[in-house]
Amino acid sequence: MKLIVLSLLFVFLSFNAFAGIPLVGLYQTIDDETNLPKSIVNLYEYKSGKDSLLAGRIVALYDEKGNLSETVNNPVKVADKVSGKPKYVGLDIIWGMKWDDEDSEYKNGKIMDPKKGSIYSSVIWQNSDDKLQVRGKIGPFGRTQTWNVLNVSDLPIELQKIDTSAWSPVIRK
Repeated sequence: MKLIVLSLLFVFLSFNAFAGIPLVGLYQTIDDETNLPKSIVNLYEYKSGKDSLLAGRIVALYDEKGNLSETVNNPVKVADKVSGKPKYVGLDIIWGMKWDDEDSEYKNGKIMDPKKGSIYSSVIWQNSDDKLQVRGKIGPFGRTQTWNVLNVSDLPIELQKIDTSAWSPVIRK
């Protein structure tokens, strides 16, 4: 009997160890002022030593009318406030996020506002299947954005076939 109870306990604990929110994927950011789509960010996992961390890279931009205007195959706009003046599309804006099982969120990482070139501490969590909460903060003060989970099949083929397996964030300060 003890063996059965221990076996069930082991199985239960094993499932809980892998019960993290699967945040890897494509998300649509929304402009705070216009409430229109602003960009598509690909959240991806990468290794740092023994740790698996979460990062986010801009893979597409929308124009002022909410239409897809730039993708990884045709980056145009330059993030002139960011060190090195990279293009927005291809820019890593999130890095170093580590999963916290107790709080069911990623934290202890950084997020960049590419328009200003400013870098903040960050927390990422999910309250519903179709929305992601992304918070940039300095101490207790900050701002939370809601990002929409995207259905990959609704995107252009070039965004559907992005291979993030070799990605590692390029951190600009």
